[in-house]
Amino acid sequence: MTAVDSRLTEFVGPRYEIGDPATPQPAGKKAVPVNPELKASKYLEEMARRMRGAGLHAESEVIMGSNPAEEIVRAAERRQCNLITLSASSEHPAGQGILGGITTKLLYHSPIPIFIFRPPRSAPPTMPGSASAKLIVPLDGSSFGETALAYAEQLAQKLSAEIALVQAIQEPISFIPEPSLGITSIVPLQEVVVEKASEYLKHIAEVHKIEGVKSQMHVLKGGPAQSIAEFARSSPQSVIVMTSHGHSALARWLIGSVTETVVRIADNPVLIIPRQYGRRYAIEVTELLQRTPIFSKLTEQDLERIAQTAHIQSYQPSDIIIREGERGGGFFIMTAGKVEVLKGFETPNSSVLRTLGPGEFFGEMAIIDDQPRSATVRVVEPTECVTVRRSDFMAELERHPEIAVRILPELVRRLRESEDKTKT
Repeated sequence: MTAVDSRLTEFVGPRYEIGDPATPQPAGKKAVPVNPELKASKYLEEMARRMRGAGLHAESEVIMGSNPAEEIVRAAERRQCNLITLSASSEHPAGQGILGGITTKLLYHSPIPIFIFRPPRSAPPTMPGSASAKLIVPLDGSSFGETALAYAEQLAQKLSAEIALVQAIQEPISFIPEPSLGITSIVPLQEVVVEKASEYLKHIAEVHKIEGVKSQMHVLKGGPAQSIAEFARSSPQSVIVMTSHGHSALARWLIGSVTETVVRIADNPVLIIPRQYGRRYAIEVTELLQRTPIFSKLTEQDLERIAQTAHIQSYQPSDIIIREGERGGGFFIMTAGKVEVLKGFETPNSSVLRTLGPGEFFGEMAIIDDQPRSATVRVVEPTECVTVRRSDFMAELERHPEIAVRILPELVRRLRESEDKTKT
């Protein structure tokens, strides 16, 4: 799609100013105004035609308005898009150059993830898929910065790529006393910060291992944006995955401003996950959790804590969300679409147990017992789910054990029901 500024008018024809008395007017020739919307529409439709020829589903749309950035976001939300992809270049073949001018606005205001490419100097950019490819996730120790993690994990699993967890540490000049070594002893703050950063990244890497994702840990020294861009250049096929803003006293940098600088100086593509994207259903998720029997006794504060760990996943028809017999650590709340719950999937005795739609949920027990799934869930229509991962849920229980205490009565009730059915 493209957004054309409705205040702009384009003319084609002889190279002279209309009405300029100093310029001779060629007989029979006249400057003709061109409809910029029509020109852009023809350009986009040709691009869509090529994509359809390659077997893709493609549509095109031209939006007229005085604020292109706002129009792009409105169109993406209206079409329920989950990603805005654009070039960092200011050049635009359709006529009016808009992308370079609106990139920064989209960075700060889009509630939808943005994938930004820099025009290649030689070969076109390549998505991860080789042994050297990585998904580079810069972190600053804050929950804001960690917003991008869940989405990076999904991509890593689909692309068979490793995740490189990086944290940039600037050179501090302060020193702090070390009581264990005596009152007069001091150690460089640099060593303390690097050690804490290493411990933090190691913890996240261990969670990734549980989720079946390989990850590396890298503590970078120097300016955050420059360090991240230089690290990414060592893996040309890699993609940088960042959140739009965050902050941490430990790392001493604002990830929001770093994101903008990385987009400006990095050669690699950058995928930006706005913090509000994963949180935009927080209120709705809180209400849905309250309707779920296992969470019904939790306080509103407990529910909000769990809702804050949720992230959004989209699926297409025939996708398998969970598979019978496999271990899975996710609890799913449907916000759109339709799925089937099947028993004995891909066997002669396969049967549909039930069909689920928006507002319904499945997998709530798996985030507690981590047992093999008892059924398969297959997508029937394009579906969007809000997911709470077992690793995130268990981490929340460690921080707030009172949540586990309030869940116990429901677990006991379910256990007794199960025993009664066994006896009968």
